[in-house]
Amino acid sequence: MTANSPPYRFVTTAAVTTQYGDFGPRTRKPSESYAWTVKVYATFSEKVAAAYASTKDGYQLGMTDGAQLESPDQGSYMVARLRRKQFRWGHAVSFLSQFTDDMGLEAPVNGRLDYEVWGVTTDRKYTVIARISVSHPKLPDEERDMERARIYRSVEALKRDRDYKRIEKCKPEEFEPSLTAFDEMLDSLNIR
Repeated sequence: MTANSPPYRFVTTAAVTTQYGDFGPRTRKPSESYAWTVKVYATFSEKVAAAYASTKDGYQLGMTDGAQLESPDQGSYMVARLRRKQFRWGHAVSFLSQFTDDMGLEAPVNGRLDYEVWGVTTDRKYTVIARISVSHPKLPDEERDMERARIYRSVEALKRDRDYKRIEKCKPEEFEPSLTAFDEMLDSLNIR
């Protein structure tokens, strides 16, 4: 490091493998698809392991900053429905996230809502980051209902929103696609 270099380093890790696709029948219109990605990194993420080990909520764990294996813009402003999960390949946390370029914190809305799973393998060699876009039948639609969007200035206010509370407590099968179905797909991963 030279005297003129910044006092920080930004290090990225490339995924060993990336899989992606659309969830649901092939007959869906492109606007109704639920795109997913699964990235496997050949490194053990302490942040992901700490998220699984902790009982704190995702905001306190810094999960809005992303998993630190991807570029810094992969984080979101919302971490709802944080759950611990066990898979055949290891353990993980799952949560609902939402990202926006706007300055405020928008209440959950279809068209921006993602389901994320961050996990580490039992052998501590790999980290898995999976995402799928999801929707809920009782949430407003981003394109149709933008005039009804509710914007908040703090996480505490966002957590009091009726739709935030709804996605925290509803059954995983109420989402499209089902969060359980996506977890089942992730459980079938064969990581070597």
